Amino acid sequence: MVIGAGPAGLATAIALRRAGFGVEVRERAAEPRSGNGLTLWPNGLRALDAIGAGAAVRAGALPAPGTSMRSKTGRSLYEVSGPVMDTIGGRGAGMHRKDLLDALTGVLGERPVFGARCVGVRTEAGRAVAEFADGTEARADLVVGADGIRSSVRAGIGLAEPLRYAGFTVWRATIEFELPPFPGVLSMGGPNQFGIWRLPAGRVYWFASAPAVEGASESRPPGFFENWHAPIPELLAATESEEITATDIYDSEPLRAWSAARVVLAGDAAHPSMPNMGQGTSQAFEDAAVLADCLDGGAGIEPALMEYERRRRRRARAAWSQARMLARIGGWRNPLACLLREKLMSAAPERAQLRQLERLFTFHPKSGE
Repeated sequence: MVIGAGPAGLATAIALRRAGFGVEVRERAAEPRSGNGLTLWPNGLRALDAIGAGAAVRAGALPAPGTSMRSKTGRSLYEVSGPVMDTIGGRGAGMHRKDLLDALTGVLGERPVFGARCVGVRTEAGRAVAEFADGTEARADLVVGADGIRSSVRAGIGLAEPLRYAGFTVWRATIEFELPPFPGVLSMGGPNQFGIWRLPAGRVYWFASAPAVEGASESRPPGFFENWHAPIPELLAATESEEITATDIYDSEPLRAWSAARVVLAGDAAHPSMPNMGQGTSQAFEDAAVLADCLDGGAGIEPALMEYERRRRRRARAAWSQARMLARIGGWRNPLACLLREKLMSAAPERAQLRQLERLFTFHPKSGE
C-alpha cells in the first residue's frame, strides 16, 4: 500500500506494480491537487524510463533550450545551452504538476483512493497496518509513506526530525504567456530570486522567493521584483493574485533511517529538502525505481528496505546538502557579498560546472548511483 498520490506515490506504485506486486494508493486529499509547474531533470526522467513511465511523462513536458542564471538586471552569470546539456545527460524540462499526475495515473491504470487520511502506521504479526481518520484500518505486506514533507507515516514510525523554517517564502504561478524559445532561468538579486520555465501549450511557470516572517507571507511577491529584468515585470502584471500560491519553505536534518519493519518512506517524506536544486520530484522518481528494484531481488521485505536506503542515501543526502548550500548562498544580503557571488558564478570554469551537472544527471537504477 502506498500512502500519498503525488508524484512520489504514483511513481512508487507504478514501479512496484511493474515488479509484480499488487498495489493500492490512498491519498488524504479529497481530489487530486493540481499544484503548479515543476522541473524534471535527466536523472528523474531516466528513473521514469526504468519503471516504464518515461514516454508518457515526456509527452506532456517541454524540454528547455538550456539553463541559465542571471542578475536582477538580466546580466548573464552562467549559462549552459541545450546542445551542451545533451552531452552530459540531457535537458531539464518544464511540466505542470496536474499533467504529470494525469500521465502517471494513466500508466498506473487505476485511480487512487481519495479522502483517505492516514493517521498512524504500525507493524503487527508480520504485516504493516495503516490507520485512517475514519476509524478503518488496512493491512498490507508493506506500507510506503510517500505523503510529503509533513508525512504522517514518518511520524507514525517515530522517524520524524523537527522541520526548520528556512527563513523565506516562495510564490508560484502558472499562466498563459507566450515566450519565444527561452532557457530555464534563475535570476538573483540580494537574498531574492526569480525563476522562469516555459511549459507546453503556451504557458509559463514562474516562482519568486524572498525572506519573510514565518506564517506572514503576502499573497503576491514583494513589489521590487517589478523592477527586475524582462520578462519578470510582464509576467507579474499578467498574473492575477488568485493564481499565485505562497508557501513558507522548510526542511529538516537528514533522517536517521528511512524504514521501520514493514513501513518505508519515499520522496519528501524520506528526505525533506529545500527546493533550491529543483530536484525534489526527480529524487522521488529515483526512490521509486530503486525501491522496486530492491524488492524485486527476492531477499525479503525488510532486507530489501535496508538495501534501498543504502543505495539511495548518498545521492539524496548530496541533493539535500547542495540545496541547503544554494539557499544559504542565495540568501546573502550584504551588497559586497552579493557582488562577490556574481563574480564567482561568472568566473567558474565551465568544465567544472558541467562535471557537477553530469554527476547529478547520471543515474543507474540498478546501483542507485
